Amino acid sequence: MDDQEKWLFKQARALPDGANIVEIGSFKGRSTSCLAFGCRGTRKRVFAVDTFDGNEWDFRDRRFFDEFDRNIRRLGLSKYVQPVVGSSTEIAKSWNKSIHLLFVDGSHRYDDVLADYFGFLPHVAPGGILAFHDVEPSWPEVLRAWDDIIKHELRDVGYWSTLAYGRKPTDGATDFPRLIR
Repeated sequence: MDDQEKWLFKQARALPDGANIVEIGSFKGRSTSCLAFGCRGTRKRVFAVDTFDGNEWDFRDRRFFDEFDRNIRRLGLSKYVQPVVGSSTEIAKSWNKSIHLLFVDGSHRYDDVLADYFGFLPHVAPGGILAFHDVEPSWPEVLRAWDDIIKHELRDVGYWSTLAYGRKPTDGATDFPRLIR
């Protein structure tokens, strides 16, 4: 397990019992599993949002859901993972649960990163964690979305490996644990 996977596990583990985690872009379930391992023995859930069918610019014409599902079941994590199959922008429109940790690793195009951010932000609880994968020069559009807008709207901003993260601002005290390094 590399550093960013440990970070995801620790953040999920530190959330209050019953917390909701939304992962946008689950692919074959590697990061989903790290988050779900942090939920074991609790009522926390990971909602894995993905089309599971790639897109027109990478992973084209390939379905990943069966492999994702097999990986989650093989690791004994099905109890903690709820796949949500569809476009993240469409799912955000009808989302109705509070989010305690939002992990964005879907499309790496600038407008899509911002659409995921703005689409799910209203559902992130005050003090909730927002984390973004591939915030680095080799993914310039993700880095640009982070630098242009996202990092300026969050509190307690930090970086871990290729992750960038922060908290949704809150007016008062929060029952959320501190971010763990």
